[in-house]
Amino acid sequence: MPLFGSRKNLPRPLCDEHGPCQALATISVFEVRDRLRLLITRSRGLGPDPMARQIDDELSVVLCVDAGKRAGKTEALSIAEHAADQWSISRAELWERAFANLATEQLNRQVFDASNGDTIHTVNGMGAWPGAAHALRLENALGGGVELPNGALVALPTNNALCAVPIRTSLSLNAIRFLIDLSKELAAGDPAPLTPSLFWYRDGWIENLNVGSDGLMRVSPRFRDMANALPVN
Repeated sequence: MPLFGSRKNLPRPLCDEHGPCQALATISVFEVRDRLRLLITRSRGLGPDPMARQIDDELSVVLCVDAGKRAGKTEALSIAEHAADQWSISRAELWERAFANLATEQLNRQVFDASNGDTIHTVNGMGAWPGAAHALRLENALGGGVELPNGALVALPTNNALCAVPIRTSLSLNAIRFLIDLSKELAAGDPAPLTPSLFWYRDGWIENLNVGSDGLMRVSPRFRDMANALPVN
């Protein structure tokens, strides 16, 4: 699924009905370019027409503006479709800018070696912006020029954390149970955990692996083809 794309332009409204739209209207085009961000969040409660790309039934990637801190917390203003024309920037550029701006965020990276030779990565946002959105730019987020020709297994236990295991061989898929347990451990200390689901990252997108309690997956044909082509070790 492509992250970027444009939709048919809508007439520019004068929206005075929504607080976020009123707040966005005070931000100039010069400011907004640098403050655009992406957020991975629950789809429920996003409103009738958010600029969002759905990941699964639970999560979406939402186009936002970093509005700075309020009461000690970063305020993310989601951009509604009906307010997206006010800066005279194409929708494609809004998405591209938001994606590129994630690279300005500071990250805390930790790496652990598994017994089978795989590498387990954990990434947390160090600044004001939550770190889970970096799952969309995983090669960069993991640091050190990590290559992911087969993608990676990804957990998003909280909105500020991601865990990833690059897929090297068929043995890498054994990390699924470990990631489930690690995700539960990290989510346990968070008042609003993000998701217990596991995902497959590849080519700038994540898809839900639909892992059941028995560890079995209901995966896409694309993932199945990749897994079947993996070397044994």
